[in-house]
Amino acid sequence: MVFYLDIVLFFALLILIFFLSKYVINELYYLLRLVFKNEEIIFSIMSVIFLPGTIIHELSHYLVATILFLNVKEVTIFPKFEKNQIKLGGVTYIKKDFIRGLLVGIAPFFVALSVFWLIAGFKIFPQANLGFNILLIYLIYAISSTMFSSSQDLVDLVFIIPLIIIIIMIIYIFNIRIEMIIKNKFIWENLSLFAKTVNFYLVLSLAINFSLLLVIKSLKLITKR
Repeated sequence: MVFYLDIVLFFALLILIFFLSKYVINELYYLLRLVFKNEEIIFSIMSVIFLPGTIIHELSHYLVATILFLNVKEVTIFPKFEKNQIKLGGVTYIKKDFIRGLLVGIAPFFVALSVFWLIAGFKIFPQANLGFNILLIYLIYAISSTMFSSSQDLVDLVFIIPLIIIIIMIIYIFNIRIEMIIKNKFIWENLSLFAKTVNFYLVLSLAINFSLLLVIKSLKLITKR
């Protein structure tokens, strides 16, 4: 039962961070608009704040697209305002099929989780050095805030439903016994261990987002007076 709790918490934290991080980014954008009233300055500040996360996000798209033999035409790491949301960067590539398109689209999410897992595995955080810890907290925030794929990245997700139906049909026709995989304790233990390891950084990211939101809301109230 403990295995499942760690995994359930993992998905719950991801959902919370997904919505909260986007909200915080937009609130930060509107705060900067109140202060500077200049789009160029605002986007420059946003670029600097989220640069580490944006680089990892777009580099993930680029590397997976290259590995899958897809021609990358353009990589950008500078933000722009689209459909009432900040878009922090983008990778333009020539799509061949929906499977590779989907793999490229979700790459930043898995790369970000892998970064958190490696930080834990090598015991990089926390350290005795306060300045280093602050830097790592900032990097964790920047990476977690940019690890989710945009709607454009996930445009091929619509094809996943027929793919799942085909897989279910294959399992049924060939009588493949998947219950052995589902009931495999070793698999669940490792999934739980991964989730438990990553959850620490997701909780930290959530706390940072809440703290930033309080600061931004307070500053917006002061600025409007």
